[in-house]
Amino acid sequence: MPLSLLGSEMLAKIIDGSSIPSFVINKQHRVIYWNIAIEALTGIKRDEIIDTDQQWRAFYNEKRPTMADLMVAGARENEIETYYKGMCKKSQLIDGAYEAEDFFLDMGRNGRWLHFTASPIRDKAGKIIGAIETLEDATERKRAEDNLRQHLQQITRAQEEERKRIARELHDDTAQVLSSLSRQLDNFIRKKHGFASNEVLFLKDLQTQLNRGLQSMQRFVQDLRPSLLDDLGLIPAVRSLVKSLQESDGIDAELKLHGKERRFPPEVELLLFRIVQEALNNIRRHAHASEAQVVMEFSGDEIKVTITDNGRGFELRGGVDDLPRSGKLGLAGMRERARLLGGTLKVKSTPGKGTTLTVEVPG
Repeated sequence: MPLSLLGSEMLAKIIDGSSIPSFVINKQHRVIYWNIAIEALTGIKRDEIIDTDQQWRAFYNEKRPTMADLMVAGARENEIETYYKGMCKKSQLIDGAYEAEDFFLDMGRNGRWLHFTASPIRDKAGKIIGAIETLEDATERKRAEDNLRQHLQQITRAQEEERKRIARELHDDTAQVLSSLSRQLDNFIRKKHGFASNEVLFLKDLQTQLNRGLQSMQRFVQDLRPSLLDDLGLIPAVRSLVKSLQESDGIDAELKLHGKERRFPPEVELLLFRIVQEALNNIRRHAHASEAQVVMEFSGDEIKVTITDNGRGFELRGGVDDLPRSGKLGLAGMRERARLLGGTLKVKSTPGKGTTLTVEVPG
């Protein structure tokens, strides 16, 4: 028996014996393997699909490339993104492979979420001669994530209500007391005479420290719950953050707006504000940047926010899914807020070349 035929038969047995739904296509995009597990998942028997280019039928109502087809075609990342917008990424394990998740309404009784990975198959010369695609039913996991997201929304609302209460109490009580003390001290210094020069200096220094503490508390109140956000909305609140970064930290910061500006529901504006706030705080504390920019793009009901800086950057291994394990908890929090809005967070950073964060929220 020729070695190639033996290898082909062995490969067929390995694929067919796997419990992971899988199929293989050749360079001509025709199905050459369709295992038992994918028969069970899709309901399409191998006799119907082998030696055809109709693998799309398992997933879509109209003909379009599967991820495996894109691998065979040698598609670039931007081409793959057009079919799996915001849902695909490079595989961390397999060079040249991509993975994605999508919902397929016509699968099963109530539709299914599938996680799929497609890898190019190359000959000894490195030329692509086919592709293998494996699939995983991610429905239960996605449902669990959706339930968790509902809990996170409740927690977020509770946290923001508590922030609002604390901010109101600090503003209406503690800040007023400090402000009154500062005025009384100022009157005392101006009206009383006979102090020695060192005593006057001491009292004025005391007043300066008191005013500095009052300003610090006012900034803290604004961070807890900016009144601008409640009164005027997201754009004025973000503009205030950018202005503070420029005036308080000496960073050349600017806000740019594109498209037709609009208001969003309060919860959406709040979560977007927190993402921008955390991003600018990271620039302030860690980036060592001299320039920063926030760009807000409005398109219909969608909004895209991009925050860039020219700071020292960092190395991000494993992508945004690895943020908690890599210690980037602030970025992980931003990602979770974006997910609560049904959106995505992308992070691009290079050591010595700055960082770009992009948040996209659908309507």
